[in-house]
Amino acid sequence: MTNAQHQVRVMETFRSIFYTPIYASISGGFWETAGIDVTFSTTPTEYPHPLSAINHGAADIVQSGIMRSIIAADWGAEAVPIHFAKINARDGFFVLSRHLSKQFAWEDLKGSTLIPVGFSPMPWASLQSALKKHLIQPTELRLLQGLSLTEAISAFTEGEADYIHLPEPYAGQLIHQGIGHLVISLGKENGHIAYSSFAAGTKFIEQEVDILDRFMAGYSKALEWLSSTGSEEISGAVAPFFDKIPTSQIVDAITRYKSQDTWSSTPDLNEPEYQGLQDILLNAGMVIERQPYHKVVTTRFFQSP
Repeated sequence: MTNAQHQVRVMETFRSIFYTPIYASISGGFWETAGIDVTFSTTPTEYPHPLSAINHGAADIVQSGIMRSIIAADWGAEAVPIHFAKINARDGFFVLSRHLSKQFAWEDLKGSTLIPVGFSPMPWASLQSALKKHLIQPTELRLLQGLSLTEAISAFTEGEADYIHLPEPYAGQLIHQGIGHLVISLGKENGHIAYSSFAAGTKFIEQEVDILDRFMAGYSKALEWLSSTGSEEISGAVAPFFDKIPTSQIVDAITRYKSQDTWSSTPDLNEPEYQGLQDILLNAGMVIERQPYHKVVTTRFFQSP
């Protein structure tokens, strides 16, 4: 039974341990304590992404890649959903090899078959950026594209590709089964970027200041807890969201993410991280012009340096 007074519909893009700060905020009671009663869901299939759910009035606050608002602004949209709090400070995707080798070299990717993430454009843009940094053009790889997540894992398992590009918990499952071997962490490769954040429509941002202040108060406490807590205890908080994943794999995934500083101790979504992500989008040809920070981000609910 909750004593919360304000009901808020929060929606995620898809279920992943990458979004542990959201699950910790819910299961730890941080939003409830702040006076927020969260109705939480994953984006239903009728919406291509959670920002679409906002536009259709199906959600109040969503977890989304900030790249979608940047792209919409680049296409000429006068107003876009506004991002107000950081969830992920790094890329949370990994590249696994089908073959165990003592020393991976980026040159090994040339001429190989790779299955890139197919359900969102941002992970592939980030991987392209890392490839180019190591002087490898995507055209030098054979790409198996257009696969669903299930199809991609099946194809990799059956030996149809040398490498696969995945987030947790899927990367961890293949590692645990001995099918995949971790060779690249994109979070370590591409550094701190504003990868994923909370967003809301401009009307909600302007009219629901008290709700957002409460939301941020609870979320900030959750991030502090996440930063100071060990992987095993955190796994206990997020396990209800992954009832088919063994606890040991959840612990391993959280440990991987914490070791690369995926989750910040504050929700501040600062401009250097925003520009770092824009660099990746420009490099991948996903946007033509750099979009102003304050067109896409509001600093109203945190202290920007």
